[in-house]
Amino acid sequence: MNATAAAGFGRLRGELLRFVLVGGTSAAITFSIYRGLMLSGASPHPALALGFVAGTVFSFFANRLFTFNLAVPMRRGEVLRFVLVYATALGAHVGVNALMLAWLGRGEVGIAVSFAIATCVSTATTFAGMKWFAFAGDAPPPAATPARSGHDPVAGVAVARPRLSLVIPCYNESANLPLLVQRLRESFLDERSEVILVDNGSTDDSPAVLAALLDGQARIRSLRVERNQGYGYGILAGLEAAQGELLGWTHADLQTDPVDALRGLELFASGAEACFVKGRRYGRPAGDAIFTVGMSLFETVLLGRPMWDINAQPTLFPRDFFRRWNDPPHDFALDLYAYHQARRCGLDVRRFPVRFGPRAHGRSHWNVDWRAKLRFIRRTVDFSWRLRRGLGAR
Repeated sequence: MNATAAAGFGRLRGELLRFVLVGGTSAAITFSIYRGLMLSGASPHPALALGFVAGTVFSFFANRLFTFNLAVPMRRGEVLRFVLVYATALGAHVGVNALMLAWLGRGEVGIAVSFAIATCVSTATTFAGMKWFAFAGDAPPPAATPARSGHDPVAGVAVARPRLSLVIPCYNESANLPLLVQRLRESFLDERSEVILVDNGSTDDSPAVLAALLDGQARIRSLRVERNQGYGYGILAGLEAAQGELLGWTHADLQTDPVDALRGLELFASGAEACFVKGRRYGRPAGDAIFTVGMSLFETVLLGRPMWDINAQPTLFPRDFFRRWNDPPHDFALDLYAYHQARRCGLDVRRFPVRFGPRAHGRSHWNVDWRAKLRFIRRTVDFSWRLRRGLGAR
């Protein structure tokens, strides 16, 4: 399977997983409202109707924003197409169920098997209808942008200016650095990009490893932060030193390929710089994916803006957007801050699928166990409330 086919399969698999999660949540909403109204003395049919409407409305917005990640404004006819998909799926369910009952009979086994098959057919119809009919064509098409030129005031001649500056914070990643730099040498070859490896206060032999690896490198350089003051602090130091028109960051552990940043660069259409590009991970363990879904739903409800897979990489944006930041955090909340700022400023948020694999060496500095996750949740929730109270406003 080639890289394009693998990426497409991974994206489809992620969409299916999110579709199932949305469907389960929608069913829970429908049933909860139905039972609640019944317990309050309401008649069964109106109670079920209200529950169904609530579940369907949730399904529309959750599938649009979460399953298929459509952050663009709603288009005319989208709701009608969604209703047509639901009506078609309902017809498929009833029709298939009737055919199977006629074939298998109306015994207990026949009824159960008929319903299961009809449910599978209607679910597949709903997914396909949403993906290729109801929400089709809403994602903005990618467009490649060439490198731009600048001017060297000392030499007095035109020189290539980086189109993208990619910052990669490295903390005690000496074992990963040879693989990372080799990957960068193979991929970041032209004038449109530079890479800044930020040695974020490492206490291992990262400084010596970087010095040896980057000797003679023109487009890959390093920056030393003497004392580790947080993941976000290292990224911010790299962004301040960057020269590109577009800025961004990704991780050093090779769980996401740094080349994904070049794929993300293609989503910046020529002449349309007011956008915020971010990866959307697939291939993660089920527990981590569920954890991410929970945090995404919490942030979306709390902040009133769609916030999905917040810590996915790479993250790319215009230099002018970075200059408008006000007191950004110095820890892992930087991902949330940047994403929230993009939503608040009205940037066109564009997502693309990126494979998330195992670390090449070592272990995560925060995603160690559920205790670490709970600490992460506590810090993130605290910062989220500060964002809600207006930390991001200027």
